[in-house]
Amino acid sequence: MISTFSLFFLSPLLVILVSSFSHGSTPHNMVQETCKKCAATTPNLSYAFCVSSLESDDRSRSASLHRLGLISMDLLRHNLTSTRREVKKLLRNKTLDGFVKACLDDCLELYSDAIPTLKECKREYKQKRFSGANVKVSSIMEAPSTCEDGFHEKQGVVSPLTKNNKNVFQLAALTLSIVNMNMHLQ
Repeated sequence: MISTFSLFFLSPLLVILVSSFSHGSTPHNMVQETCKKCAATTPNLSYAFCVSSLESDDRSRSASLHRLGLISMDLLRHNLTSTRREVKKLLRNKTLDGFVKACLDDCLELYSDAIPTLKECKREYKQKRFSGANVKVSSIMEAPSTCEDGFHEKQGVVSPLTKNNKNVFQLAALTLSIVNMNMHLQ
């Protein structure tokens, strides 16, 4: 049987343990807090998109803010390459309208350039050169916007890449926001 004396000394330890789990910055809270800040400072980024994106990667469960930046870059790389692959697939269609083909050719070039730029961005970020990473991810954000805008230059043309472009843009915005948060922590 536990004595009152033992309970007296164990109670503060139990309170400390419980409060560290319930009030501390748990990994789940890290994702939510990061996404709350990102969505509040980035008009084109939704909180739900941010949370679902970061939580889609199991590494986010135990990630620091810096690690969340690397995770967002990996998610962005995946979306850049899959969008590039989609553009190549669409270009195989021999019956494409000339204007749409020209737009897709532009998109292919934009996405092809964005992939090595992201590799450079990640290198800068890992070396904690956040200003350089900021510039590179900002330039990556231009790819989906420019790609999408190209289709709107001719009335009646619908972009086949709208969803892809929106996702890439939001992931780039998420990455940029996390890069900036890390920059301000230095």
